[in-house]
Amino acid sequence: MKWLSNRYAYPLVIFAILISGALQFAWLNQLFIAQRVQVKLDLEQTVADAAKMSSYMSVVPGHEGNENFRNFFLSPEWRQFSQAYTNMRYKIGSRFDDHYNADSTILNISLRFGNEKERGSQHRRVVRFDFGEPLRVSQAKDRRDRKRMDSLVHREIDKTEFSLTTYTAIRGYADDNIINGLAADKIKNAAFTSRQYTYDLKFFHTYQLVVPAIDGLVLYRMRYYLISSCLMLLLTGAVFIFILRLMHNQRLYAQARLSFTSNMTHELKTPVATVAIALESIMENHLENDPVTLRNYLEISRSELKRLNLMIDKVLNIEQLDHGQDRLRAELFDVQLCLQEVIGSMQLQLKNASASIQWQPLDEPCFVSGDPVHLTNVFYNLIENAIKYGGKGVIIEVSCKRMSEEIMISFKDNGPGIAAIYQDRVFERYFRIPVGTTAIHNVKGTGLGLNYVKQIVEKQGGRITLSSEVGKGSNFIIYLPANK
Repeated sequence: MKWLSNRYAYPLVIFAILISGALQFAWLNQLFIAQRVQVKLDLEQTVADAAKMSSYMSVVPGHEGNENFRNFFLSPEWRQFSQAYTNMRYKIGSRFDDHYNADSTILNISLRFGNEKERGSQHRRVVRFDFGEPLRVSQAKDRRDRKRMDSLVHREIDKTEFSLTTYTAIRGYADDNIINGLAADKIKNAAFTSRQYTYDLKFFHTYQLVVPAIDGLVLYRMRYYLISSCLMLLLTGAVFIFILRLMHNQRLYAQARLSFTSNMTHELKTPVATVAIALESIMENHLENDPVTLRNYLEISRSELKRLNLMIDKVLNIEQLDHGQDRLRAELFDVQLCLQEVIGSMQLQLKNASASIQWQPLDEPCFVSGDPVHLTNVFYNLIENAIKYGGKGVIIEVSCKRMSEEIMISFKDNGPGIAAIYQDRVFERYFRIPVGTTAIHNVKGTGLGLNYVKQIVEKQGGRITLSSEVGKGSNFIIYLPANK
């Protein structure tokens, strides 16, 4: 299962995201097509309703209070009849007359069909008849009716809250020619062209709405679907990325734990083996008769046991800090005295590593309010790291400086340094610089020291920074609140 998850986790997640995206795209595409059809139907209905109202308003003067008049000319049946009358205008002749009496209004619509046949043909020839009243309709009234029709159409279009570019084609009722100068190409290439509608009862001209592009309106109508779809994809992607990062971090954490166990075992075995060899030498060589050599072996054993105890304390301290069991106690003490004690206790390690510490304390004390036990461990860790990773003959500069609000403690060495890409990660638990990236790759470690240092410093209200350059050493600087 581990092999399966490691090998196929990323491809499966990418495949799932691609499938999810493809399904969303297919759904949105179908919705776009359906919405495009619906937009055309809505625009057509808008023009039809406007034509119906405009025709009614062209004959309503004098009949404003006539409910029967209104119901008839605003009925769908009249709209169908009027539209059919317009569509059949080239096959029939027509005449429209109206008579107004005191008690009623009479509307006469006559239809005329040509009977003459073309010579040599059995088909009837369609004759262009005089359409009656249109020639006597005033141009001013027609322009007024046309503006009213245009206003009714755009009033409905404006309700969509979308800026839609439209054109109007006004055609002659008898010859179908465009009379308002609109280019025929605009109609031919338009995304939507309505049917022709009359806008008054005199059948003088027809009105046609032309919309060059409707995709913007379609997308505007789909905006909530698009937003929800994008959010769904982003959420799905974020969840998958989170899961992948979690799996990756868990795998790194598991590897780090295994590495920690291996390194810790080695670290624990080293002092135990050293003490065992020292005791064995004392017993086999009867060193009780050689006090100087005996004392030397005992010093080595004591130093190794102290190092073993510090390593165990380091692991226990990290565990206690994680569970909040280790409560730091605040105590007023001089940082310089603590540093001097740590440096003195590490003389044997400095001698074995051919290392040296340059330490010049200030004349004035540097008081802080903190836990002396944990801060002592912090200083010990930083100096031990400098000795361990700095290499033979490393020079460590330890300094303390009192500022207005803080005490600055610097641990600077001339070792191999740390690459910039690892400087933010050295404080992570179990993290160790990858093998082969520096000259220190053969040094064993637990990956706990700097993590412990950072936790303790931050719990004391301070901070720690790292300044390093490959080949030029490293400088760990601790800032602790000064006690005034």
